[in-house]
Amino acid sequence: MKYPPALTHTALRRLLVAQIPADFADWLDFVAIGALLAFSWQSEPMVFAVLAVAMGLPYLVIGPFSGALVDRMDIRRVMMLSNLGRGLVTALMFLSPNWPILMILIALRSVIDTFFTPAKQAAIQALTEPSIRTSANGLSHAINQSSKIVAPAIGGALLIWVAPPGVFLMNAGVSVLAALLVLRLDPFAKPAAKHQDDAGLFTDVVDGFQDVRGAPVLRLSLIMMAAGFFAMFIYDTLIAPMTRDLGYSQTDLGFSLAAVGAGGVVASLALSFIDDLRQPFLFIAIGSLLSALAIAGLGAVEVTGYPLPVAAYFATFAILGVMSAVTLVPFRTIIQNNVAGEKIGRITALSEALNTVALLIAPFVGASVAAASSIGMAFLLGGAVMLCVAALAFYHRSYR
Repeated sequence: MKYPPALTHTALRRLLVAQIPADFADWLDFVAIGALLAFSWQSEPMVFAVLAVAMGLPYLVIGPFSGALVDRMDIRRVMMLSNLGRGLVTALMFLSPNWPILMILIALRSVIDTFFTPAKQAAIQALTEPSIRTSANGLSHAINQSSKIVAPAIGGALLIWVAPPGVFLMNAGVSVLAALLVLRLDPFAKPAAKHQDDAGLFTDVVDGFQDVRGAPVLRLSLIMMAAGFFAMFIYDTLIAPMTRDLGYSQTDLGFSLAAVGAGGVVASLALSFIDDLRQPFLFIAIGSLLSALAIAGLGAVEVTGYPLPVAAYFATFAILGVMSAVTLVPFRTIIQNNVAGEKIGRITALSEALNTVALLIAPFVGASVAAASSIGMAFLLGGAVMLCVAALAFYHRSYR
């Protein structure tokens, strides 16, 4: 039986095992937070907007500096401390008396999380050679996507027996488990940082910007990835009203979202069997093109009122999940293959910050288009943006 090439590396297998509870902890209490705000505290809709800001803004404001710090620190220690920190803050959420305190703790947890993602990407880079990084990133993305499906479902099931604060304590334990699993990793052979001893973090962050600006492959990759996220978030928050307006049920909405996650897992696992992705931008072009057609197709169905069978509706979202992996996994590989080991943290954090800008702006663009015209037009706009990404990727298909 053939296994993904990345699994032949013992150290990488240990890293991926440690990633499972770490990613799981990101989503286990997601439903519990919503239940606590909506049902226990009867919070107003504006509170949920604050929740989105608390979860996302630290990646934009703090993230670049966190990435610069990761470049200066031992990777294993960063991953261990970030998991312990997330566990401690999550445990404190058990004591939250009201939503403002809960939002502060959620924002603090996101601040701590800004260290984990750059450290994880740095670890994957340090443990692999370029030929198997697509395989490693495919497995890592499959774990991430699986956690988004399984963890909220388990969190929701736990609410049958446990009050939302109790789920927070369980999730804190999961983060502690992730920290313990990180201890199984050997110290990383990391290149010595080339920054000056007296240089501040701001200097390192600026240095990261300059590296991206001076490297066409990096600059193109970060811009295209952010544009892809922008296209996705234009319509992402409108999936629920789209489902309603097309006459489907709440159950159908759940199946649609599950189809996205399942498609992402299947495609990520398929990519993990690739030994060496020789034309990553061609993969990105194909994935972006098919995503554009699927997104625009959903928009056209809403605009024209065409009666789309529910099975076809689910299949379209599954295609979107597949194509999201086909584009995102190559992007991660390109960045790792084109960034020096002593700078991978700051570049990864910069990428996360750009993606967060898309997350914070695109939903309002989509909502404005939907209010001025229709929900379908917002989907068509998202498809048009993704089509531009596809064209740009195809034009630069020779890049690696």
